[in-house]
Amino acid sequence: MGLEKLVEDILRRGDERSQEILRQGETEKQEQIDLAEKDISANRDRAEKRLEAQITQMEKHELSSAELESRKMLLAAQREILEDLKERVLVELSTYPKDKRDAMYSRLFAKAKDILGDCYVYSNKDDASTLNPPAGVTKGGVIECSGGLVFESTDRSIRLDYRFETVLEELWNKKMNEIYSQLFG
Repeated sequence: MGLEKLVEDILRRGDERSQEILRQGETEKQEQIDLAEKDISANRDRAEKRLEAQITQMEKHELSSAELESRKMLLAAQREILEDLKERVLVELSTYPKDKRDAMYSRLFAKAKDILGDCYVYSNKDDASTLNPPAGVTKGGVIECSGGLVFESTDRSIRLDYRFETVLEELWNKKMNEIYSQLFG
């Protein structure tokens, strides 16, 4: 019987030991699961934060792109309005009444005579027939323009360009900020 008791005792201790190893294994398994769940949760939080940051970045980018496109469209519309206005001013100048045009040309003749002395004058086809230059100013021919005059010194070294297109362009460039402010300010 002593041997049986010894075997039972060894089996019981073996059983206790195996139970203890199983409990320890379960505890370690649960610790590993808890650690893995913490890692998963931390990774999920980091991934969510990265995703939120990417979404915010994309939203900012899209908003910025939309604002830029909107500004481009606005500038294009403003440029179109300005070009249309410029064209209308040129049309208005080209249809100036004859008496006002003659008075303007008279001032241009005087200015050119002061600067160049004797000179040539060029005008568009419509004005050429009615142009009445003063003494010392000779008709030089016809030029393509909507109106205005071009003067040239007798040695052809100096030109004064008073075509409507040129005068309007110079004035337009000088006054662009004022024009823009009045239209869009």
